[in-house]
Amino acid sequence: MNIEDVKNIIKEELKDNPDLSNAHGVELDRCLIEPVKQTYLDSFNDNREIRLWTVLEETEDGNGYKIIYDQEDNMFGLGIKSNKDELVFIGYYGTFVETLKGM
Repeated sequence: MNIEDVKNIIKEELKDNPDLSNAHGVELDRCLIEPVKQTYLDSFNDNREIRLWTVLEETEDGNGYKIIYDQEDNMFGLGIKSNKDELVFIGYYGTFVETLKGM
């Protein structure tokens, strides 16, 4: 899987939800980023390291929520940056749209 594959998954979902917003006021034009594969600590599995695609950052400084994509499970979920500047995976929500609504 590559960057374009991940972008296409999101693009397909957004076609059916053109006016999508969430309670956090996330502006997709500003918050969607070029997908980048990063190492997260898995909060459900003794903080073992897992590689996930980061596709959205709630804030420009990177301190808000992050939407991630796990290509192994074909699911989107949320991540955060810890107070130690570590990326932490905090759970799956399903699709990109479901994850955005769950923020």
